[in-house]
Amino acid sequence: MKKRIDISLVDNLTPLQLISLDACTRCNECLNWCPVLDITGDESLSTPEKIRIYSELVGVRHGLASLLGAPWVDPVMLEKLKEALYTCTTCGRCGEVCEVGIDTQQLWPAMREKLVQLGLGPMGAQDQTVPLTVEHHNPYGRPHAERNAWFPHDIEVAEHAEIGFYVGCSGAYVAQPMVIGAVRVFAKLGIPFTLLDDEWCCGFPLFIIGEHAVLPELVRHNVDGLAARGVKTLLVSCPCCTFILRERWPEFYGAELPFEILHTTQFLADWISAGRFPAVKEVAGRLTYHDPCYLSRGVGVTEEPRALIHQIPNVDFIEMAENRKLSRCCGAGGGLRRCNPTLSVEMARKLMLDARSSGADTLVIDCPACFERMHLAQGGMVTDLQIVDLMELLARLI
Repeated sequence: MKKRIDISLVDNLTPLQLISLDACTRCNECLNWCPVLDITGDESLSTPEKIRIYSELVGVRHGLASLLGAPWVDPVMLEKLKEALYTCTTCGRCGEVCEVGIDTQQLWPAMREKLVQLGLGPMGAQDQTVPLTVEHHNPYGRPHAERNAWFPHDIEVAEHAEIGFYVGCSGAYVAQPMVIGAVRVFAKLGIPFTLLDDEWCCGFPLFIIGEHAVLPELVRHNVDGLAARGVKTLLVSCPCCTFILRERWPEFYGAELPFEILHTTQFLADWISAGRFPAVKEVAGRLTYHDPCYLSRGVGVTEEPRALIHQIPNVDFIEMAENRKLSRCCGAGGGLRRCNPTLSVEMARKLMLDARSSGADTLVIDCPACFERMHLAQGGMVTDLQIVDLMELLARLI
C-alpha cells in the first residue's frame, strides 16, 4: 500500500540545503571515505543514494503534481531511504570530501526529522531513546539519582561560579574516566567551577535521530539551572554535547544563551597561550590522537588537543594517516550503535587497526562515545594498543 505524504519535506531545510539536493554530481568520491561502506560495501547506503531518493520525494511532494493534492509514494522507496539515513553515524566525512561542498553532517539530521514526522523513523532500538530520556533524563535508562556518582569526593564544587562544567550522559554513565580526568585537571589548575546537581541530557541523541519534541524542555532545564549558578563560561568535554550546545541550544531555548560554550581543550589551550599551564611529567611510548567527528568536523576543534599533548616533555607523537577533519569515525555516532551494534563495533575495530598501523602504543581519544565504543571493540581483538582519554592522561601527568 502506498504512503501518503501530507507534510512539507523542505520547511526545515535551509536555502543552501535545498540547493544541495540538486547539487550532487554523483562523482562518488564520498564512497571512498564512508566508514559504513568501508565495512558493508553496500552502495545503497551511500550519500548519493540518500540525496537522490530524498530529492525525488521532494519533487513528487512539491512539484506540479502536488497541486492535485498530497501525493502517494511507493513505501519501498521510503524504506530504502530510512535504511540509508539511519545506517549512518552522521560523521560528516562524506561532506568534507564533497566536490560541491554539501554539508552532510547538517543535512542528514534534517532528513531524519522528516522521517520521524512521517511516522517512519527512527530505526530499530533507536525508538527507545525518547521514552528512556523522558523517564530518566538520559538515553541509557540509567538511574538519574546516580548521574553524579562518578564525582571524586576529594574535589570541591562551587555552588556558584563563572566557570561551569557540563558532564553529559555518556561521561556520567559509560566514560567516567574522561570526566573524572577533566575535573581533576580543573582542580590541579586551581579553577573554581560548578556543575548541576540535576543535569539532564543535552538532547543530542534525540536530535540526531530526528526526535525534536522534548528538546526545548531539556534545554530550558539545563540553561536555566546553569544560569542560576552564575555560569558565564560553560566547559564541555563531549564533542556531541559541544556541538548541540553551540549550534542548536539557542534555537531550542528560544533566545541567546547566557553563557559561552567552550570545549575543555579550547579552554585549556588558552592557558597554554597565556603561559599559565603547569609543568607536565613525561610519558613512555608513542602516542597518536583520534579526532572525534563532532569535535573536528562539527565545531572545528583540531589543534587544541594537539597543543595539550605537546605539553608533555619529549613526547613521541605521531599522526594517523587520516586525521583532523578527515579522521575515521569510531562507529558510535548518529544512533548507529543502538540500531546496528555489530556494524558499529566493526567500525571501531577498523579505527583501532589504523591507530596500531601508525606505530603508536597508545591511542589518545577525546570523546565519551569513542571511549565506550573502542573499549567495547577492544574486547574482541588481539591487540596491545592502549586507549586513554586526553583529560584522563593529563590528570595523571600534571
